[in-house]
Amino acid sequence: MKLLREYIRELLNEKARVRGYIKPSSSFHTLLQWELVVEELLQLQKQGVDTRGGMSLNQRLLQIIDEYFGFQYNIEVERYDLLTQKNILDFIEDFTNHRFWGLEREFGSYFPDISKLKFAYFYSRGDLEPHVLMDEEFTTQIYGGLDNQKRLSHYTTQAGVERIQAAIDSGRPFDISCFTVAERPFFRPESSLVVELIGNVRGGFRSDIKSVAVDTGRRACNMYRLEYPGKDQDNICRELDSCDSEVRTSLWNEYIATPEKILSVKKV
Repeated sequence: MKLLREYIRELLNEKARVRGYIKPSSSFHTLLQWELVVEELLQLQKQGVDTRGGMSLNQRLLQIIDEYFGFQYNIEVERYDLLTQKNILDFIEDFTNHRFWGLEREFGSYFPDISKLKFAYFYSRGDLEPHVLMDEEFTTQIYGGLDNQKRLSHYTTQAGVERIQAAIDSGRPFDISCFTVAERPFFRPESSLVVELIGNVRGGFRSDIKSVAVDTGRRACNMYRLEYPGKDQDNICRELDSCDSEVRTSLWNEYIATPEKILSVKKV
């Protein structure tokens, strides 16, 4: 686990191009990959081996925790005062016995083929919550392709503007959170600039999706925010112009997009 901690900390230091904490892409797995993990954990439980023993566990269980939950156990626990290593171990048991088996049933209707997408759990507001990786597969399932240009806005600082432009110039841009409709002021007072840009949309949402940055430059969205007020539609915008009107949450809509060109920068 020491090597894992050193590796992830190196990623956090070298690839922290966006605000917030960078999640490792290695934490994300398909449903089939997760099923193989939980099946092995169930077999270990039959042998009397589970996470209830704390970290005085057998070697194979330690390896599974290290490989599949090491970021949460080693890194997130250090970041969040309310998250403990026991919480992670309890989650692993709950995930093995219950949570995993409901994932497809709970979220499968949002996507054409959920089996091809990748998922991970990260700490959020008191619990470990499911996130789906917004990679090429995700975008292709939603929009049918990867060329989805749209004029968008993004709140940031002067340093943020410079980072975005530098990323565009370098040919290694990262995805950012954008909007077209905002019914409430942005919650970070230091982000006093609005950048208008052309972005290549990875995913659009009728209301804020609570996304996290991933070390590949992509982002992942919180799956508990895939629903939306009312019973007539969910939170996903399956057409690029389908969520540019009212926002039922009275907040703002959200597009996750790769910046391609800055058009203007304005003071709020």
